[in-house]
Amino acid sequence: MNVLFDSSVLIDLFNENLKGDHRAKIDDLIASIKRSKKKILVPTPTLTELMVHAGPAREKYYEFLSKSTTFQITPFDGRAAMDCALMLNQAFSKPEQKKVTRTKFKFDWQIAAIAASRDAEIIYSEDSDLERCATRIGIAFLRPSELPLPESARQKSLPLSETAEESK
Repeated sequence: MNVLFDSSVLIDLFNENLKGDHRAKIDDLIASIKRSKKKILVPTPTLTELMVHAGPAREKYYEFLSKSTTFQITPFDGRAAMDCALMLNQAFSKPEQKKVTRTKFKFDWQIAAIAASRDAEIIYSEDSDLERCATRIGIAFLRPSELPLPESARQKSLPLSETAEESK
């Protein structure tokens, strides 16, 4: 099984200024997925959003994702398009479909369809609209910010002003 990352997770992953508990959670999540030998799917709509935020670093990010054995850039292809159409027909009545914005059809549902078409077991994201899509189609959803703090981040060193030798 695979997992899928939304842009909110990837933006945090590449954010060199991200520190503290949230950085520890993201790093631990990546390490855990690597140990399990699962693939992290990066949907092309997500990649687009990441590249917009990346600015001058976009080439470096793209190269990293393209060459990584852990990450897999995953297109919204014919298989995902068929899944998306079926999911939308099942998730919404005709009147409801008219109320959903085109943007949500284009991004959140495309991302959910990519997850479904590639048998992703979970979507990691901070996006509540994407959470609603995942819930409606039966794919697990987790916010990285709500993950438990890893043990390695809980261990804090004590700032000692004197060494053991000095205290004798």
